[in-house]
Amino acid sequence: MAQLKIYPIVHREKKRIALEMDRYIPGNDYDIIARNLPEGLYSQSKGLWHIPYREDYHQWAPQHYSFISDLEFVFPDTIELTTVILPIIPSSQIPGQQVEGPFSAEEQVLLSKQPSSSEQTTVLLKIDTAKRRFYVDHGYNPDLFSTFNKMKEGMWLSKQKNWVFTGKNELYRQVVEIIKTKGFNIEKKFVSQAMSTDLNASKSQRQSQAIKLPSSFDPILKAYSESLILKRMSPRTCDIYMECFKRFLSHHPDSGINALSYHDLLNYLKAQAAQIHPTALKQTIAAIKFYYERTLGRDKMFFALAGNRKVRFSILHLPFDDLKALIEGIDSPGDRLLLFLVYHANIRLSEICDLPKDASAIFDSQYRMPGNDVEAIHYFKALVEECHNKYNLATHLIENHGEAHSVATLKGKLYRILAHYRMEEIYRKQYEQILKRTDLSLRTRAMYLGAFMKFLKYFNYKHPALISDEDIRDYMILHREKSAAHQDNLVSSFKFFFEKIHGHTLSPKHVMRPRKGFHLPDYFNQSEIATMLGTTDNSKHKLLIALGYSAGLRRQEIQNLRLADIDLKRNRLFIKDGKGKRDRYSLFSMHLHAMLKTYLAEHKPKIYVFEGRQPGTKYSTTSMSLTLKKMAKSAGIQRSVHMHMLRHSFATHLLEDGKDIRYVQELLGHKSIKTTERYTHIISDALLTVVSPFDRMVAQTGFTANRNHSPP
Repeated sequence: MAQLKIYPIVHREKKRIALEMDRYIPGNDYDIIARNLPEGLYSQSKGLWHIPYREDYHQWAPQHYSFISDLEFVFPDTIELTTVILPIIPSSQIPGQQVEGPFSAEEQVLLSKQPSSSEQTTVLLKIDTAKRRFYVDHGYNPDLFSTFNKMKEGMWLSKQKNWVFTGKNELYRQVVEIIKTKGFNIEKKFVSQAMSTDLNASKSQRQSQAIKLPSSFDPILKAYSESLILKRMSPRTCDIYMECFKRFLSHHPDSGINALSYHDLLNYLKAQAAQIHPTALKQTIAAIKFYYERTLGRDKMFFALAGNRKVRFSILHLPFDDLKALIEGIDSPGDRLLLFLVYHANIRLSEICDLPKDASAIFDSQYRMPGNDVEAIHYFKALVEECHNKYNLATHLIENHGEAHSVATLKGKLYRILAHYRMEEIYRKQYEQILKRTDLSLRTRAMYLGAFMKFLKYFNYKHPALISDEDIRDYMILHREKSAAHQDNLVSSFKFFFEKIHGHTLSPKHVMRPRKGFHLPDYFNQSEIATMLGTTDNSKHKLLIALGYSAGLRRQEIQNLRLADIDLKRNRLFIKDGKGKRDRYSLFSMHLHAMLKTYLAEHKPKIYVFEGRQPGTKYSTTSMSLTLKKMAKSAGIQRSVHMHMLRHSFATHLLEDGKDIRYVQELLGHKSIKTTERYTHIISDALLTVVSPFDRMVAQTGFTANRNHSPP
């Protein structure tokens, strides 16, 4: 039975509730629930999730995890998360002895030299009125430390070596009374805001203060600081923004900061992207955008520089019942044992190679069975006994002709087992788990997985490590009659799985992308759109088409648009997580206000602008397409139509009106200007100004199609 420990902790001066699983496995039921908890955070160092503190966590946890079977709830005492565990130190502890607690070895020596509690008579109280907290500095006194630790009200700051308490009057009086009762004198000191900042200076603050800038930047920094305060940014955000902005200023000592163009900023950020952590890059982008957009009042800028996360191959864990169902049809007990050890027990291949033949008790001491599943342990012992009876093992539990396996030979054996028994489910679950940890969209994940599983099925689920470039080339040849988009998807899928997951670089001679043709986007002219809007009195259908055209939205963006994303005062829409996970703003025509008001009064959507039959659910993209096709047919449009033509029409008509192509690029959310440039071919000046030679021939000769002309 799995155990879930639930206990209060202190994380960054805030009380939290820790959720510690005895064996954390990404992707299991516990992990899925934890990821969806409001304000839940994961501690990489401790390997546990934690959520905001709540008094009723004893009752809340069993109810929240009720559908997970075989889960035991344990409620231990408080444990610190960000510092070391704080044990209770007896008041009788002699200072000269080694004290177990938050003190290092060097501090232990200092502690042994400190006077005893009876000799150390003064405790320093630092009162910070600005932040409403007070600090208790009692030196290295174990008696006071033990007493404050039992209170569970304050927090021990390991770096400052003092206690911090919230500025409650009752708590302050209680702490003062404890200090006096223990026989100590109190020295009070009021900490100014500047001193308080120094006491609790974060790493970002210290780095920011270390950056020396010329005095010419003082007006800019003052304006930036005032803007941060006016926008009510949190102190932590102000520290981070100021650090990043100072670093930005230090790279431009001789240039006019206010005169830098978008391309200047983009070049700077591209250079930083190759040097700093992705999180620091995002903070730098936010800090620069804040200055130019909010302090100087410039237009919105978008910098799509965050690269995809590196794909990491993770161990697949299958619940015992799922694995048992997969392997129960396998005759060989050795094959069943290997699959059990790899995919349920999650023991490394190098460790499996060293398992002795009498390894039936390894889960009693050496290893831990996931969830302490008694049934799984019995199943493992039965497999070991069956292997002994059938193979007459010599030295190791899984042998290679009487000798121990190497990692390479055991890996090859595992690959052959997966192929021989056509373990499609293991392949699929393994790749699904990896894809979930990438930045790829849901649609791209599904496309990659579907294409690659069809590929493996064609080769009878041979492991990708055993598939050659020639095999891949032959498979590509079978699909060369398919569309270029289909072949391009295959290449992308192969490059992802072979190169990023299995570490096999594909030869460009064998895996080539198809040559892409150049196709002009089809679009509606303005009279066609007006005619379509006039064919229906349905306010929902009319607003759907009008909104898609007026803002140039993709079908998915229309579906995800929320009521809160419409800014009627500024006549704009906020598109969140567009293609490539990029946010942007687009236009909302003032002529749609009345149409929107009518629609809201009739349909009363709850969350999304366009909802399905159930309130709060998204309107299906299939219904959108059917609506457009029906309206186009009623308008007498004979050619095939699709929703993306509204977006094409938006871009084409803006360029026809003479709008700058870079503005159009921002409104459409294109990452590259080349994508937007294809619309310029539709409105080429050559088509508007150059006259066909046939027209000139008619004008000069008076040729008429209905009249016969004799040859000269």
